Amino acid sequence: MLAGVVTITACGGGGGESGDAERFCGEVAAHRDLLTRPELGASGDVEEDIDALLAEYRRIGELAPLSIEAEWDQLTAAYETAAAVDPGDPASEQEALEAIFRSERSAVAIARWLRTTCGINIGPISTIVPAAGASTTTTSTPTTDQRTPAESVAPN
Repeated sequence: MLAGVVTITACGGGGGESGDAERFCGEVAAHRDLLTRPELGASGDVEEDIDALLAEYRRIGELAPLSIEAEWDQLTAAYETAAAVDPGDPASEQEALEAIFRSERSAVAIARWLRTTCGINIGPISTIVPAAGASTTTTSTPTTDQRTPAESVAPN
C-alpha cells in the first residue's frame, strides 16, 4: 500500500533513537517482499501473520529518518487500524477505510523517498485519488448503471 524528501541523514525514529537512512534503506530492501506483498495466512494463522507484519513495520519504523518518519508512522497506524477492524460493524469498517484513505499521500511519499534516497522501487502504489508525479495505480468502484441521474429516474 505508499508517499519524498531527499534528506539522507536526520534525527528521528521512535523511542528517542536517531533515524539512520542507510540502515532504514537496508531493512526495507531486505524485507521488501514482506512489506509490499505479505503472504497472510502462509503460516496457517492469518492473525499471527498480521501481527508479525505489523511488528516488522514498527521495527523498521524505529529506524526511519525524520524526513520520512511521520509518513511511515501514519502508514503503520493505518495498517493497525485495518487489522483491528470488526467485520460486519459498519463503524469499524468505515474507520479502517478512512485511515487507509488518509494514509495514501504518506504511502506515495514513502515510495518516492525510497526510490530517490535508497534506489528501492517498491512498485506502483494503488490509490483512490491520483497522486501527482507518482507511479500509482488508481482504483475505482465499478458501477453497472452508466446512466446520468436524470436518466435513471426518467420514466420509460
